[in-house]
Amino acid sequence: MNWSAAQQIRLDTERTILARYFPQLEWHDPTDPDRTHVQGEIAANSGASYALRLDIPATYPATCPAMVVPRPAPLRDHDGRPLTEPDRTMHTLAALDDATRISHCHPARWVPSNTLYLVALKGRIWLEAYETHLRTGEPIETYLRRIPWPGAHPARPTGRPHEGEGI
Repeated sequence: MNWSAAQQIRLDTERTILARYFPQLEWHDPTDPDRTHVQGEIAANSGASYALRLDIPATYPATCPAMVVPRPAPLRDHDGRPLTEPDRTMHTLAALDDATRISHCHPARWVPSNTLYLVALKGRIWLEAYETHLRTGEPIETYLRRIPWPGAHPARPTGRPHEGEGI
């Protein structure tokens, strides 16, 4: 299977945007829709470094990309437990490749106009919330639910997530 012409144009646009705002994210296997992903080091404000990977599905942009933190893997919560299970309060899904998988968008709410830039930005913000969780022990949702995401929830006219929904 190959990327369609429309997908190739879209991915070229995505590559340009990410190169400007997240130059540390590098493209891997960009011609193979079954293996294409973007990965790079993200430095938190604390100075800690995390690898962030966006797995781009062959059906992109119609389908939501997966986002994982492959290093360190798996991430551990404030109490030392691995973040490898679905947890709404921590905004995580079941581990992927033994790495913490970040819940960044409900698949039913994904729209093709969402971009990899938005996904990467949410990953960056999630990592800051994770760092704060490590210091305080409060669940990640404590910090993310306060962030309105204009345009990220088209079913809501205000662009604000439903109560407790966060990102």
